[in-house]
Amino acid sequence: MLHTRSVTTILIAGLLAFGCAKRTLVQVPARVDLHELGTIGIVEFASGSEGKLAAFSTQRFIEALQESQPGVHVLELGKIPELPGGSVDHAAIRAIGEKYDVDALIVGNLKVEEVRPNVDVVSMVKSMSVSADVDAALTARLFETGRGATVWTRSTRATRTVAHVGMGGGKVVFDARDPKGAYGELVDCLVNEVTDDFRVSYVRQ
Repeated sequence: MLHTRSVTTILIAGLLAFGCAKRTLVQVPARVDLHELGTIGIVEFASGSEGKLAAFSTQRFIEALQESQPGVHVLELGKIPELPGGSVDHAAIRAIGEKYDVDALIVGNLKVEEVRPNVDVVSMVKSMSVSADVDAALTARLFETGRGATVWTRSTRATRTVAHVGMGGGKVVFDARDPKGAYGELVDCLVNEVTDDFRVSYVRQ
């Protein structure tokens, strides 16, 4: 004969199992529906670092955006004189909307906050570059070009080891021939965090 405590334990476990069995995954819509905005222009992200870091980050952002919401119309504008250095001017936002025929505009800024080189004499001699632990922050803003109003913004920070960093003239140069292999992990981490509002999620109910 089962002990009373054992019987109680079995009953509780059975009730819990029954409750869990009825729970289902429910899709939660993305916080920002990009399809509602029409054609979205994106300016190459600003960055104080030389090399391909800004262009690579912009490309990864576009890929993440379209993976999150397939079918979104994106017009790649590259670097444009209306927003020198990535500075935001609301009159310029409206002018860009008219000039390039875009309904919304994404502007980003990738800031390298600190670089801590990992000095390896052998590697320096062979490749003339060093690896480094890099602290970086990415901020992105989405504007409605009709009024120049901000409709969404998000920023994040991350620290990762970057494989190829050139040091010269007191500046850090991200000039890797293979951007993905060199600083892809850092950029992907930043982009995935910033674009989270564009992705659907699931909760168990």
